[in-house]
This record gives sequence, structure tokens and C-alpha cells, in this order.
Amino acid sequence: MPTSNSKLKCLVIDDEELAREGLASYVEQIPFLELTATASSAMEAQEIIDSTSIDICFCDINMPYLSGIDWVKSIKNPPIMILTTAYTEYALEGYEINVLDYLLKPISFDRFYKSCLKAKEQYLKENTDHVEFIFIKVDQQIKKIWFNEIKIIEAQNNYINIVTTNHKYLTHLTLKELQSHLPNNFIKVQKSFIINKDAVDAIEGNCILIDKHLISISRSNKTEIINELTQGNMVIKGLKI
Repeated sequence: MPTSNSKLKCLVIDDEELAREGLASYVEQIPFLELTATASSAMEAQEIIDSTSIDICFCDINMPYLSGIDWVKSIKNPPIMILTTAYTEYALEGYEINVLDYLLKPISFDRFYKSCLKAKEQYLKENTDHVEFIFIKVDQQIKKIWFNEIKIIEAQNNYINIVTTNHKYLTHLTLKELQSHLPNNFIKVQKSFIINKDAVDAIEGNCILIDKHLISISRSNKTEIINELTQGNMVIKGLKI
């Protein structure tokens, strides 16, 4: 079973040698990536993925004979695809074929790294066996709690208070100890609180509303947290966050 320490096998595809070398050097700087191969055309890339296990493709769009987009459309069960190009007009078409990300040249290492983190998260999501519950010690019992029932987890010194749909459970753990066992729909919104993103009812100023609980958001990470909670599905004219 894949783990968070697995190295993801990468294929870099670009008809320009300097572009291939640049992305290859970026891949080699990231501990959870492994450069498996590079290719100068879609046809060469096809031969590689037919014979080698590839987890992520960094594929240029504007290539001779067969474009990156046309090649991606032709693949059955493609690996995670991240498109690269110097032309902004391809962005919409790239997203329409369900690629993970779109990188506009010249690509900064910071932007590349963020895309790789997204790819790692997607890979683990697709390949890791999902556990839907956790057991914790509550008083003298070892209690089973379903993740989809958890709404709020609050730190209280060396204890945490777990608020579920119908109950509250106090257990001798820290947030850090529990967080590593939680699925991706949980997010830490400040030093004392982890919440279930699916349980959020509203965002009000610097606070999140879950049922009748109002939880403040870390000011330093407010924009990132709100983007994570809304998942790009916020359509509000003139809103500043």
C-alpha cells in the first residue's frame, strides 16, 4: 500500500531540451519525487508509459505532430497529468480534459512545488486504503468513532475534546497525535482546533460556524484556509478575504 513516504515516479515531456532539463532538475530537488524518464515527443512518451510505471507526467502542450492535449485525450487510464506551456489560451482546454494542474512557462520552483504537493495528495487519495473510523480511549472504554460524525476537535491542554453529531468525547491525546490519523477532509484552522470541512455551515468574518459553534480562523493562514474550505466553489462579487 502506498505511504506518504513513497516516491512518485515522474515523466517529463517537452520537445525543447532546455525545458526538459529545467523540469528534470526541479523534480530532483523534491524528496518525494523520482525522475524515471524524459521524452521529447508524445510518441516517445507513449512508449515509456506502455513499458514503465509512471505516477506523474509533466507534459508540454505545444509539441509537433501530436500536441500534449491530444495525447492525453488518447490515453486510457493516464497517470496524474500536469500540463506545461508558454501559451495562456490553452489553460481552459487543459482543465476540460481533467488534468490536475496547468503550469505557465517560465515555471518558478515555488509554483512547481505547489503543483507537486497537489499531485502527491491526489496520488495518496487514489491509492491509499481508506479507514472510516478511529478508536480512542474514553474513561474506561476503547470507543469507536466514525470520521463522518466528527465535527470539531478542540485541544484542551494534554487532552482533546471531540465533538460529534450527538456526543462529546474527552481523551488523553494531543491534536498533533490525532491529526496524523485523520482523513483529508479535516483541516487545522488554528492552533487549538481541527474541523471537519464537510461540517462547516458558514464563514462569518474571521470565524467558522459549525452548528452553534463559532471557531476563529488563524489570521496568518485565513486566505489559504477559506480557499481550502470553499474548494473554489465560492461565487461572490466583490468579496475580499
